[in-house]
Amino acid sequence: MLNKNLIRFKDITFNPKTNQIIKNDCTIKLTHSESKILKLLLTSPNKVFSKDEIFTHVWEGTASNIGVVPQTISVLRKKLHYNEIYLIETVKKKGYKADVNGTFFEKRKLNKNHLFLSITIIISFCLSLVAFEKHILNTKSSDEIKIEELMPNVFQTSDSLPFIFDPTVLRSNTTYYINRQPNNLNISACRQIGTHCDLTYNKIIFLQNNESNTVITQYIQDVKFAETMYKDELNTNPIRFNYAARIGVKSENDNYYSGQVIANYNLKQRNNKYVYNKVSIVIDETGFAGQCSYTREPEKPFLECNEGDCASYVGSISDPKKAVAYKNLFQYPTTGLNILLFPIDDDVSLFYNTESGLSYLVYQYS
Repeated sequence: MLNKNLIRFKDITFNPKTNQIIKNDCTIKLTHSESKILKLLLTSPNKVFSKDEIFTHVWEGTASNIGVVPQTISVLRKKLHYNEIYLIETVKKKGYKADVNGTFFEKRKLNKNHLFLSITIIISFCLSLVAFEKHILNTKSSDEIKIEELMPNVFQTSDSLPFIFDPTVLRSNTTYYINRQPNNLNISACRQIGTHCDLTYNKIIFLQNNESNTVITQYIQDVKFAETMYKDELNTNPIRFNYAARIGVKSENDNYYSGQVIANYNLKQRNNKYVYNKVSIVIDETGFAGQCSYTREPEKPFLECNEGDCASYVGSISDPKKAVAYKNLFQYPTTGLNILLFPIDDDVSLFYNTESGLSYLVYQYS
């Protein structure tokens, strides 16, 4: 039922003006694009809208492409389904429609009521596959990891965990590289001048568990090049180090934590991988400020960059709970033998330590 600015059906009230849905005193916030799609579908109930029609209605005149339609609807559905609202139905090979008469709603309720029975039937079979699946995962070689194109100008590592974002927040002339791992979310971006990566952006968000940050729209929206550093400003000793990066850091559950890292590496290639030869990492974060420099010695095959092992170490921990980058970059028990480099252009590569799960764009100095 349409009433001025409000659309009401069953126990749900949708306000397109404020981009909000209210159900049982619970407020569901939508993006502007999600709200426009939902309003389009609800003002013509049970009418099927093609992807082209939805794209024209919501994104005409923007730099987006039609692939934004199913992605945005997928995110919208997740928000609705989380609150047991089943409105948007896919009509195969035709498009989408809103079922406000309850057919689709009741069908989903029926499916949920029978879900336990279905799970009971298949659970034994699933359990029988666990050992085999673990074997496959544990034997996966870092050589198999690739960079995959998710959509135009958005790439992910092939071993990344799933994530969702609103494509309308993507910036023009920007290429994104995303890698979500159990303990961290890595977002990097290139400012494109033609085919050249003119500036790089890196952000590592440390996570609490692998269920976190499925929706990463805000982190994508935070990408800015105003505070980044040009290649010539980053590496103070290009004779000693052949790769350098600036990385912003933050924590998923602590809004009072932030920091930045300047990392310089001398990497040597070994087969298809790279190993640390010399390392200099400067960290300035909420709970720690300091620098660690390390040179690999023949009798020390393992890199454990902490106060006892580093050739040069200065710094102090003011708050152990907020020394997150210190813990992950200085004390991570890595051998430094599993570094992958994916060339982006002539002097920029995506650096990926497959043991720590950390990745970011680095400049190369020849």
